[in-house]
Amino acid sequence: MGTLLDKSIGARLRHLRRSAGYTQEQLAELVGCEVSTIGHCENGKDRISLTLLSKIANVLNVELYKFFIHRDVEGDEKTLESINSLLKTANRIQLGLIYDTISNLLDLTDINS
Repeated sequence: MGTLLDKSIGARLRHLRRSAGYTQEQLAELVGCEVSTIGHCENGKDRISLTLLSKIANVLNVELYKFFIHRDVEGDEKTLESINSLLKTANRIQLGLIYDTISNLLDLTDINS
């Protein structure tokens, strides 16, 4: 069963796919995966890899970060303050995962620039 993050990313994937006018079948063909993979990711049943998510972002012509946000980001300073407040509540394991995730996201952003 997927996590809340998997479900959130899946919901954003579904929204962005539909907004771009693609069916699950069309998107799967364009990124080179099974239709069931797209369906399971959209439903949050399966965790989507960053590699596949990056391919999907390219096909949908959206920035990768769009899959991870639910609202528009406010001004830089206010956003950073909110992030810092959230980080203060994380334990050591969570901080390690957050660090790795941010590092990977920034690496992917550099690749796609």
